[in-house]
Amino acid sequence: MNRIILHIRRFGVRLTADRRRFAALCLLSAVALLFWTRLIVIKRIPKTALAEPPMVEVEASVVANAPQATVSVMLPMRPERDPFAISDTAFPRPEAVADPSIGVQRGESSHQDVGSAVASMRLEASMPPALAVIDGATRRRGDQVATSEGFSFEVVEIRPKSVVLARSGSRFVLRME
Repeated sequence: MNRIILHIRRFGVRLTADRRRFAALCLLSAVALLFWTRLIVIKRIPKTALAEPPMVEVEASVVANAPQATVSVMLPMRPERDPFAISDTAFPRPEAVADPSIGVQRGESSHQDVGSAVASMRLEASMPPALAVIDGATRRRGDQVATSEGFSFEVVEIRPKSVVLARSGSRFVLRME
């Protein structure tokens, strides 16, 4: 095995030692590849198909006796469904689970506590107008987002780099960092 490798190395050294021989070898290789590809293309000629069916002659008497029916088509002004809407059957909404560790809803909490709860949330991705990823969970418009402090927010609007959350009439904007 070593003798074969040795002969191949010697042959390579002989070919590359003389520039003229090496240039002639490269030129012959390029011409051989050109002819080889031409043979392949000629052998495998692409088959073409006609898109038009053949013409059939019809007698004039058949066309003259054919009844002329008018068909009217009513098209809606808008499509019946939104092709970009997310299907609830394919992507069901997660069910809200009551977490006893969160605790009882506080009565009238201060605006500062609610603001700190929003600040503790993290917006990871937003795909307006349909989806947003908040704290690792995919949310849609209308979904409820619960925080570890016990506050619950509703996703009102999803923007390109922010989400608008609402709680008891107040709106908060959660921005992507």
